[in-house]
Amino acid sequence: MIQPSDIQDQLRRILASKPFAQSARMSRFLRFTVERAVSGQQDRLKEYVIGVEVFDRKASYDPRVDPIVRVEARRLRSKLQTYYDTEGLADELIIEFPKGTYAPVFHCRSAAPSPIAAAAAVQDRSIAVLPFSNLSSEPDTEYFSDGLTEELIHGLTKVGGLMVVAWSSAARLKGQPYDVCEIGRQLRVSTVLVGSVRSSGERLRVMAQLIDTSSGQYLWSETYDRKLQDLFAIQEEISRAIVRTLQIKLMDRPGAPVIRRGAYNLEAYNLYLKGRFQWNKRTAEGLRRGVHYFEQAIAVDPAFALGYAGLADSYTLLADYGLVNPGSIMPAAETAARKALRIDPTLAEAHASLALIRSSYYWEWAEAEEHYLRAIDLNPGYATAHHWFSVDHLAMLGRMDEAMVEIEIAQQLDPLSPILREGRGFLFMLSRRYDEAIEEYRQMLELDCFFYKAFTAMGRAYTQKGMYEEAITMLQKGRSLSGDIPNILGALGQTYALASRPAEARRLFEELSELAKRRHVPSSCFALIHLGLGEKERALEWLEGGCQRRELPMVALKVHPAYDDLRGESRFQALLGKIGIL
Repeated sequence: MIQPSDIQDQLRRILASKPFAQSARMSRFLRFTVERAVSGQQDRLKEYVIGVEVFDRKASYDPRVDPIVRVEARRLRSKLQTYYDTEGLADELIIEFPKGTYAPVFHCRSAAPSPIAAAAAVQDRSIAVLPFSNLSSEPDTEYFSDGLTEELIHGLTKVGGLMVVAWSSAARLKGQPYDVCEIGRQLRVSTVLVGSVRSSGERLRVMAQLIDTSSGQYLWSETYDRKLQDLFAIQEEISRAIVRTLQIKLMDRPGAPVIRRGAYNLEAYNLYLKGRFQWNKRTAEGLRRGVHYFEQAIAVDPAFALGYAGLADSYTLLADYGLVNPGSIMPAAETAARKALRIDPTLAEAHASLALIRSSYYWEWAEAEEHYLRAIDLNPGYATAHHWFSVDHLAMLGRMDEAMVEIEIAQQLDPLSPILREGRGFLFMLSRRYDEAIEEYRQMLELDCFFYKAFTAMGRAYTQKGMYEEAITMLQKGRSLSGDIPNILGALGQTYALASRPAEARRLFEELSELAKRRHVPSSCFALIHLGLGEKERALEWLEGGCQRRELPMVALKVHPAYDDLRGESRFQALLGKIGIL
């Protein structure tokens, strides 16, 4: 029989091992659960309790929309496996966590596992809203069916107790024949909502069906024949029906409506849906067309908060992608985000937008963090807030452990998003874990073999590993897919220089110089090529100019390995101080 003292001895060995000694968060998780189980309190090892007592969540913590415990439990199982495969290979006593429970079980290697009253698995309450089919005769009304899908997703993310897959993952299944069981496995959800939209003049027919992914059975089905003006009522009726069917109680606001939207002007709302449809393409033309539609929506209804939030997002991404001079557009982005919040202070999207603006352009890091936390508090299921908080805030400040937790939460909410996988790979690269970054980018290619960022990100990681020819191949492939994006040309020029091909590096420098006569080119592109050529003084001149213009890539100076050769320079340290990330 296993004695409590044996378990405590084994716990101490594990906590002293390399996988755990370097991770305070994992050690705290393991110690808490093991000690509770040994003391006979394994029935208290529920997701909510662990979130509050181990991960310092507030009393209002809702584990179904903030999956930190599930994410960290997967990491804990992985670290335990690593320990028992290496340092603990000869250990007789095994501590493990069966899937579906947070109570550990203890057994000897020679014996079969026997759980100690392990906690029962919590019923899975998760959903993916698949893109509604557009059955209307006019093909240009596709924005409407996509908009209805996205609004249902946004509304359901605010339901306490429900984990909702984000729009970008759901959108990747658009137009494909679906097998609900396979979708359940792929997206890790217990239910899916499918439907169709048909509009004709002022009439609207919406069909919706809720399906159990394990059995394929229909849990609920309804058809709505209404006037077009009844769209918002239909959205609320569908979401209420889902909640009733899954028997979910709102944990943070008992009795509150599932979706509480303002009385929108229908014309403004339609223009907003068209804007989001374009914005989601993440192309230069899509972002600019998004701006056009959002501006039209605001013109129709100057009190339309969502329109201002969409405008702020479009402006910010145009600057972030290096498509416009940030000085010409970021103040307008801030104005739009603040206008949205004056109209609706509870709009999570606007808080996240303002957070990104305040950190990446104004370098007001404390204020930005307040807005990120407010966005996540208002809508814990908003994957974009977790993504930006991870990659564009925590990582830039060097808080890599926290950044990794946030990106994993975002991926839990949006499992098919290539941009989130790119973000996770970026964190690995910033942590100098290049092999893990490259593997992440390989998995990106499995999601989308035409996504240029997978190739360019892998190229940058190869550059940092010193595998210059492989890096050049990847960067050239990315360039062939994306066109002449300045950031790619700068990375390619630096790699040519490091590969002892200076003539090709200087040729790319000239290409960037010509491009800069027609459009904005970030100073970091020129600085990187100078760095590759060993011209540190020239590189510093370009970076100082970029800081004066508050160019968005400057916030990566503290953590990006491409700038490691400058870290001993006083001028470089002065730049970090100016940005507020020293």
